[in-house]
Amino acid sequence: MYKCDLHSTPCFIQDGRHLQLNPSRLQLWAREIVLFDMKSSVFINKNNSATQMQNSQTSNTPTPIFIQLPSQVYQNLTNTHLELPSSSKLPSIGEFLNNLDLKYNCNNIYAKFEDAFLEEEITVNAIKDLTDEQLQKLGVVKIGWQKNIKQAAQQY
Repeated sequence: MYKCDLHSTPCFIQDGRHLQLNPSRLQLWAREIVLFDMKSSVFINKNNSATQMQNSQTSNTPTPIFIQLPSQVYQNLTNTHLELPSSSKLPSIGEFLNNLDLKYNCNNIYAKFEDAFLEEEITVNAIKDLTDEQLQKLGVVKIGWQKNIKQAAQQY
């Protein structure tokens, strides 16, 4: 775990991308580790040297997993106040894109992406986490458009 100079919080940094680590992301990460571990459990039988798949369906009772975090990370996470915007403050994708058209004096440039965002069920607060490639798949092919959309989404 790294303390990010950019965000002043714990971040996972890979290929220049920063993912701020908050309690909900850590919980999701831990859940994915457990699911991956259950699906890929393999043991070797030393008696006949055969590799056998361990039956991960033997019990329907979930096994609790405890992840111990360094104390400084735990303090940072518990002292961090997550300020999530309420759903009433979060605009719809249509409103968000129309506001960009108004802001940049465009004639329906951004609003035309609404159907693609809706089809992929992308909310305004998720836009800031999209990669350039993902935006291109949504039809946002110009760099300027990508930058303007991501920049406007940062406030959510």
